[in-house]
Amino acid sequence: MTNETGLGSGGGRGQSNDDDHYFELIEQPKYMIGSVAKMLRVNDHVVRDTIALMGLDLERGDTGRKPRLFTTDNVFDIADFRRGRGLLSWDSPTATVVVYSAKGGVGKTTLAAELAVQWAFRGLKVLAIDLDTQGNLTQMMGYDPELERDPESPVYSPHLVEYNFGSLFTIPPILPAPVPLPDVIKKPYGENGPHLIPADVTLANLEDALLNAQVRDFQVLRLLQRGLTKPSPQLDFSGYDIILFDAPPSTSMLTNTTLLASDLCISPVALDALSFKGLSILGGRLINMREQVGRSPSVVAVPTFYRDNRRRVTKVMDRLKEHYGNILSAGMIRESEEFKRSSIEREIPISLAYPGSKVAIPDLQAISDEMLGLIKTIMENHRVQRGGE
Repeated sequence: MTNETGLGSGGGRGQSNDDDHYFELIEQPKYMIGSVAKMLRVNDHVVRDTIALMGLDLERGDTGRKPRLFTTDNVFDIADFRRGRGLLSWDSPTATVVVYSAKGGVGKTTLAAELAVQWAFRGLKVLAIDLDTQGNLTQMMGYDPELERDPESPVYSPHLVEYNFGSLFTIPPILPAPVPLPDVIKKPYGENGPHLIPADVTLANLEDALLNAQVRDFQVLRLLQRGLTKPSPQLDFSGYDIILFDAPPSTSMLTNTTLLASDLCISPVALDALSFKGLSILGGRLINMREQVGRSPSVVAVPTFYRDNRRRVTKVMDRLKEHYGNILSAGMIRESEEFKRSSIEREIPISLAYPGSKVAIPDLQAISDEMLGLIKTIMENHRVQRGGE
């Protein structure tokens, strides 16, 4: 953490659906006004004016001039307020995006987490869905996939994962009945921050169920469409601007069905000799998908761990531009201590931990903006293809 943030005192309790139990609340970082301004890409005066309009009652620090202290919830509440006043706009229908690479170690989960946070800073409603049984995105959002409930204790850990994406499906006999979406979703940063459907080892049940399903290819697409076009209290995705999947690098039925359901596949590419192999594998899968079922997502490759002072890296980058220039993003993620650490340790997202980073944050902001522009174009093309509905 930089000196712009400091851990809050935490504590507190949150009531669960079971009247006999309660959750302890997860501790949140605290930010001074300068950090909040950097996150929201405004100046300090705009933040002050906004919290005055909101009537936001903030904690005060106990040193010096007793500065205002903002929680992550406060930051996303301000972003939501600004969108409500028309200062941030988004008029596209709900987009489904998957972050996927056939090769591991490319910063995939880190990129997924950062996109979710950066888009929420822009006032967008984002649902991030962890599809990896290892639960790396789940951990980055503050939850522990390996934690188990203690039946003898009335206190539930705030880090507990009870449900996952598979909990939403009905695919007998493995998945006999769905769990309501509100019970599955986690809100690590409050109502207006990115929401999360976490993952744990039991997500493997969904893979098994899909392999035995009669119409396996369209299971994820049908679930999303039902929650978007025929929302109900049990399954309602209609309030989200972007549904963002973090898919594992393995070849699986769940990954295939998610790719099929997506409008855009964002594929991070580490600048090494194996970059081409990962993109080639992905390209082959999508070609087969389009030939077999008639649809596949648009693709954009995002270079990661870029260093312009390494000859090998610049050679790989030149080859990528030559062979994959039509799908290569304009921006890239440069190598930085923050990005490297986050990719290894699964810490809190960089955008929340290091808002003042002079390398990682500008890159993440640029990539998130570029991806939003691409999503808008894709969704507009879909609208035109459907006849301007």
